Amino acid sequence: MNTKFRLALLVAVALVAVLGFSVVNTQVQAQDYSGHTVVLGYAQYITDPASGEAGGITYFRSDLGNGQLAHDFVYNDPRAAWDTVPGISYGVKTGFQSSDVNLTNQLSWFGESFRVWERLQCSGLTLTENSVNPSSPGLVANFFSTGVLDIGLVQADVTQIGFLGVSSIFPPGTSTLGVTYTLFWTDANGNLTDIDNNGKVDAALREIYYNDQYEWADNGVEGAQPSGPRVFDLPTVAIHEVGHGLSAAHFGNIGTRSDGSLVANPRASMNAIYGGTLRELQGRDVGSHCSNWAQWPNN
Repeated sequence: MNTKFRLALLVAVALVAVLGFSVVNTQVQAQDYSGHTVVLGYAQYITDPASGEAGGITYFRSDLGNGQLAHDFVYNDPRAAWDTVPGISYGVKTGFQSSDVNLTNQLSWFGESFRVWERLQCSGLTLTENSVNPSSPGLVANFFSTGVLDIGLVQADVTQIGFLGVSSIFPPGTSTLGVTYTLFWTDANGNLTDIDNNGKVDAALREIYYNDQYEWADNGVEGAQPSGPRVFDLPTVAIHEVGHGLSAAHFGNIGTRSDGSLVANPRASMNAIYGGTLRELQGRDVGSHCSNWAQWPNN
C-alpha cells in the first residue's frame, strides 16, 4: 500500500530535519555562492489506481508545505557546475534498467519523454542532454542510504535515474509507480534563495525514479494479462514524470469505481494516478507547460 511509500518519505523528512535544514524565509539574491548547497524540497508520485490510493506530493520542508511558494530553475545558474549551456539540461542513466521482458527500448523512451515536452512550441525552452555517469547512484537515493546530499553526484538539471526495486525509495508493497524529487538551493545559512530576483525560490535539480517491483512494458503490452502480473506502460509514466521534472503539477479529479479502484477525469498525462497507456499530451498538459515556460528564460 502507498502508506508504506509515505512512511518512507516521512522518514526522509525527519532525516532532513535532523541534519539541520531549518525552516527559514526566502532570501534575496546572494553575492557569494561559495556556501550554497542543495536541500530536499518535495517528492511528487504517481500510483497504481487499483491500490485505491491517489498519487500526491510530500514536502520535506514545512516552509514549502502550503504549496503556494513559487519556484523555478534559474537561467544560466552559476551554481549549476554540471551545466555547459544556460538553459535546462537532462541526463539518462543506463545503469538502472529493468529486466522486464516487455521492455524493448526503455533507454530510448527515457530520452523521448523529454522530447515529447520540448516539442511544444509555446516557449523558448530548449533541452540539452548531458553525459552522465551510467551507474553512480542518484543524489536522493544516496542521501536516503547515507544521510549525505552529495552534490558531486549531480550531472544534469533533470535526470532519469531509472529503476529501483525494494529500496528506501520504494518500500515493499508500495503502490507508487514513479516519483520525481525536487531539490532547492540554499545559502550558507540554510535560507532558500532567489538569486535572479524574480520572486521565486531557486530550484536546483530534479531526479526521477521508477518502481521495479511492478511489471513494465514499452511494446504495447498493457493491463491485466492471462497469466502473471498486470503490466504498466513505461512511456506513459515516463512522460508524466518528466512533466514534473519540467515543473508541471498533478491535476484532474479523482473518483472511485465500484471495485474500489481510482479513475481520473479529465484524462491527462499529469493525472495523479495511472490510467492506462497515454503517450500524447492532452490539452491540460499543454496549457500547464505553456503557462510555466511562456516567459522563459525570464520566468
